[in-house]
Amino acid sequence: MVAESDDDGLMRQVAAGNETAFRILAARHLPAMLRLARRLLGTVDAEDAAQEALVRIWSNAGQWQPERSRLSTWIHTIVYRLCLDRLRQIRTVALDEAYEAEDESPGAEEQVALASDLRRLGIAMEHLPPRQRAALTLFYYDEMSGSDAAAVMDLSLKAYWSLLHRARQALQAELAPAPSTSRKG
Repeated sequence: MVAESDDDGLMRQVAAGNETAFRILAARHLPAMLRLARRLLGTVDAEDAAQEALVRIWSNAGQWQPERSRLSTWIHTIVYRLCLDRLRQIRTVALDEAYEAEDESPGAEEQVALASDLRRLGIAMEHLPPRQRAALTLFYYDEMSGSDAAAVMDLSLKAYWSLLHRARQALQAELAPAPSTSRKG
């Protein structure tokens, strides 16, 4: 009985123990889960976090309340919280592989420049506090609305916009060229 294509219907079936519905739901949401986890944790721990999130989704399917949030928001919240827990444990994050250039169509020089820019961005993101990094990731990489990202991060919309603004400023400061130390004269 896996005829339903909408997430709400699939979650009702998952809550009833339907493994086929769970596989369909997991296939649908796993790419976004991995994308968020990779941006926050780096490649090494991202798959573990996503797998743990899938286990929690399966175990807690009956707790999801469609009237409180969209399923994608609920799933992102689970992944976000797992990643924050992992970040608290490991304290260091490697994002190099998460920002590699995937498009091979540009010429060699463009690829090198793009890869360099992405590495700089990855390093700059690495220096941001986890909550600022998450705010940027949810909004720009996962293309969530402000209200959905705020819900994932358990913030008011005003607090989320403020956090996103501070994150943008911090990222700009990280990416700004270092002031020249040479003197004229």
